[in-house]
Amino acid sequence: MPVVIPRTVPGTSGSTTSKSLGIRWLAPKCLIASPLSLSVYGDPSADLESLRESIREQGILVPLVVTAGTEWGTWDILSGHRRWACAVVLGLTHVPCELREIPSEALRTRLILEYNRQRRKSFRQLMREADVLEEFMVEEARQRRLANLHHGTVEPSASAPNPTLAEGRDSDDREDTPKEMEKSERKGIHKGRTDAIIARQLGLGGKDLYRQARAIWRMAHQGDVRALSGVTEIDAGTKTIHAAYKDLRRRNRFTTDFRPTPYDVWAFRHDRAFGIPYPGSIPPAIVAHALHYFCPPAGLVVDPMAGGGTTLDVCQSMGRRCLAYDLQPSRPDIHSHDIRAGFPPEAVGCDLIFCDPPYHTMLARTYGADSIATASQQDWIAFLHELTRNAFSTLRPGGYLALLLASQTEKDLPAGYGYLDHAFFGYIAALRARFLPERRISCPMDGGYLPQHVRQARVEGRMLGQVRDLLVVRRPLRSWENSSVFIPFPQGSFERSKHETAACRGTLMETESKSC
Repeated sequence: MPVVIPRTVPGTSGSTTSKSLGIRWLAPKCLIASPLSLSVYGDPSADLESLRESIREQGILVPLVVTAGTEWGTWDILSGHRRWACAVVLGLTHVPCELREIPSEALRTRLILEYNRQRRKSFRQLMREADVLEEFMVEEARQRRLANLHHGTVEPSASAPNPTLAEGRDSDDREDTPKEMEKSERKGIHKGRTDAIIARQLGLGGKDLYRQARAIWRMAHQGDVRALSGVTEIDAGTKTIHAAYKDLRRRNRFTTDFRPTPYDVWAFRHDRAFGIPYPGSIPPAIVAHALHYFCPPAGLVVDPMAGGGTTLDVCQSMGRRCLAYDLQPSRPDIHSHDIRAGFPPEAVGCDLIFCDPPYHTMLARTYGADSIATASQQDWIAFLHELTRNAFSTLRPGGYLALLLASQTEKDLPAGYGYLDHAFFGYIAALRARFLPERRISCPMDGGYLPQHVRQARVEGRMLGQVRDLLVVRRPLRSWENSSVFIPFPQGSFERSKHETAACRGTLMETESKSC
């Protein structure tokens, strides 16, 4: 197999601290993966298809870099974990390795990071590298500050009658010039701000972007669900570091200087600072206004169909307690529960139930097969009735139920129907469950229609649906308060009996004959 000697590691050239002992062929079973590399860069055996085929055809072109292990006859890998994993899978008996003499654990750690400097890394891997680098550089920065203080107290001498202020100032407070940076890198010396140095080594640009990345990473380590979602989106390339940082900064928009609209039309845009990406997510301002008007401070809110957790995040921002449930939870703080089985016992006595159910079959393809979104029209209406009855028995007297429902206009309509008014169905169900109507608020959808859909609708003379309403109803404080609830339809079927229909038709024909 061909062997190519790798370039010298930057910062170690000509140094006696890291000495190359030449190339040897070693058995893969004698090689041990570095725990640091595994913790920073993950399992080396993942995604090896292309590399494995290359090694199968051409062998290992670049030797692994190893150093003596703690046990006799073993070697710790500094560079080449993925090549080693491929060799194990392919069953190679020996692999080329460059042996290096590494006298200290600190230098070993630095070399592992340096050998991986040019590889393509995820955001998680970059931040794990930053964790390691910060541990090293904090002590170096402390030593530099002490040295600077020492230089600042030196008395003027004949050789230096006018010492400059630059000799005594803290080097962490200034940026190195490009010439100084190049000289320092060549000598393996780190000067300047710690965050600026690490940002350059990680390829993140300046210290400001690095600080934003570290803020996201710290919150993710603390278990913040939105920060964890931001990390995932950065890794997937769907969000930049700056955008994820701005989302986290906007979380307090409903805490300070919140100015609720006094109107019953809530046309708000999406804000990715609340909730995680999820089908059918809603603008968090809708939830915030519902909490402002219909839930007291520190009140208990229940969301039985939590989705991406928008209600949870808004409640946390506005000082409300929240219990969130979903058939298939998308995050750890959402509990698994099927609301068709009723509300859990811990929800009894809540102040507000905020429910954003699937709008019948409008988004059925994005939900699970066992979701209510796949039910028939009759089962969907029956579900609304069951939901409102259970909500009535769960809420405290005077508590509110908020149902966010949109009109169905695009598909799965009964023959002859132009639309289905789900808010109307919810209104009837709530009245029959003995709720009192409080308010119907227009919350138009911002519309996710593509330009070609809009052009086609104009050509066909067809309107695209954006009607959505928040129906708010209240459980009476006293039993006699709803004794005179007006229900626009009888308690039985919505359809007239055959006798009533025939009588009506006969009356209509008689009226028409008289008019002729």
